[in-house]
Amino acid sequence: MIRKLLSFLVPILLLAGCTRTIYVPHGTPVRLRETVKDVKVWVKDADGEPVPGRMDIYEGWYALPLEEDE
Repeated sequence: MIRKLLSFLVPILLLAGCTRTIYVPHGTPVRLRETVKDVKVWVKDADGEPVPGRMDIYEGWYALPLEEDE
């Protein structure tokens, strides 16, 4: 009984400390750690109108949210 209980509890205890959450305040840019392929994006055409597109976002680029009026 104890052996079964330990085989269940030990992995849970070891995995409990394996995650870490980092709070990034709204509007703070973050730098991408790996390339993200085939991302759906909005781009502006020659008239300045947004149109849907796809692109790769490369490692090292910065990402941040736009304000509501942008």
